[in-house]
Amino acid sequence: MAAKHRLEIQKQLQVIMILTKMQSRMRPRLAKAPHRRPLQCRRSTQHPKIQVKPTGVASVKCQEGQRELVWMVRNSPVENDWETRIVRPAFQKAQPDICLQILSINQDDIAVKRATMLSSGQDLHVWSPNWGGNGFASDRAEDLLEDLTPLIQQDKFDTSVFVPSVLKIYEVEGKIYGLPFLTTGSYVYYNQELLKEAGLEAPPTNWDDKSWTWDKMISMAKKLTKNTNNINKAQYGLQTTVLNLEGPPMMFGHFIWPEDAYDTGYADKVNVTNDKSVMAFQKLHDAVYKDKVAPNPSVTSALDQLGGAFASGRVAMAMSGGWGHWSWRGLIDDPNGFCWGVAPMPWGTPDAKTRTVIYTDPWAITSGLDDQEKQDAWTFVKFLVSEEQARAYTDTTGTPPTQTKLLKEYYKQFSKCMPEAKMKEVFEGAFTHGRESSNHLLAQWDELNQVWVNNLDPYFSNKNANTKETLQKIEKGTNAALDQINAEKE
Repeated sequence: MAAKHRLEIQKQLQVIMILTKMQSRMRPRLAKAPHRRPLQCRRSTQHPKIQVKPTGVASVKCQEGQRELVWMVRNSPVENDWETRIVRPAFQKAQPDICLQILSINQDDIAVKRATMLSSGQDLHVWSPNWGGNGFASDRAEDLLEDLTPLIQQDKFDTSVFVPSVLKIYEVEGKIYGLPFLTTGSYVYYNQELLKEAGLEAPPTNWDDKSWTWDKMISMAKKLTKNTNNINKAQYGLQTTVLNLEGPPMMFGHFIWPEDAYDTGYADKVNVTNDKSVMAFQKLHDAVYKDKVAPNPSVTSALDQLGGAFASGRVAMAMSGGWGHWSWRGLIDDPNGFCWGVAPMPWGTPDAKTRTVIYTDPWAITSGLDDQEKQDAWTFVKFLVSEEQARAYTDTTGTPPTQTKLLKEYYKQFSKCMPEAKMKEVFEGAFTHGRESSNHLLAQWDELNQVWVNNLDPYFSNKNANTKETLQKIEKGTNAALDQINAEKE
């Protein structure tokens, strides 16, 4: 890289650091990250080029005699391309009597737009409840979702194609309210080149291998951390993340919600002040301020603006939701990228068998449609989850499928860096060692999340923060919010 260009990047980093420190808040990674196109990032200090395509989908004029079907999706350059270039023409060919209208909305605006449409009687037929708003549990509680079970039975639709544990996520009291099209766990991603340079072996891929502990991960991170006093040369061993409030305690053997909460959609209380929860959050905090292997929020924000801490090669290991598989897929074949691997979430304590957060998105049908509309919507949902269209979605977006057969194909795209059998073991191990995310299965989750953000923002930005006191505030605030949510339910 030319010296002049390197100097420009260094100056840009310094400017970003100054601006970042001026910000009063830094939002921790609590909620589900957006589904992003694989980053085309460069290693070291070279500035990544990120191409931004227009989002949104143009409407079509329905022909006389066609029945209109409205499909709500989110604005996304990759998904919008799939919807317009692949789904619409293929469905039009298969079902010429149905006119598919694709309504693409910014994800943050979906909940309000959807509520407005439904309350005003506007047509809306097929959508994903976890895109915007409070998620599946809230939508089911408000009776917005059609029970698909009679439709499945009517057509003898084969649900065995799905990973069984994934299909079951949106089955409540024997009723199926959604068919899954995307699923992933949470993992530790690592830069294979940086581990090799440090003389370190890759972590295991078996979720039952108890040699892969939190302390082992921190020990490796210390050997991978260097030059942290110089932002232009810094390399960090680890990037931590909070995958919902329940994520860290799960790694240390504690589930913070009542056991029936995910079944009912409601919790009467949260327990996040016990010793294991305190230990979990303290370990995350220590990684930044005591062990000094992870970047603080200001540095993380600066690196994110330059293409991402992990993708830039400035972080050797990154705890992340499984969107890393498609966000970083492009790095594998990029001449300026690198090979990366995947490991399970580490054991915080020996009893932490179930220790990762799972994220699954389903297609759902609006409840209360007349029979013809319901049948048309069901025809479309079946089309979307058909093997051909599910494969097209995965091939276009890079996201993992929910069908056993397609998962076997999915692992091939990573074989340059990880053997398919190893990728399968680590990826699918999450389903037997994890729980679905609370933002999908607890009603009014956004209200709860606001309590967490308000307390965890300053906690992770303050090296002298008191973990016990912070969690006491979170527990008190969350329980107050739960009381309100439960009172409104009555």
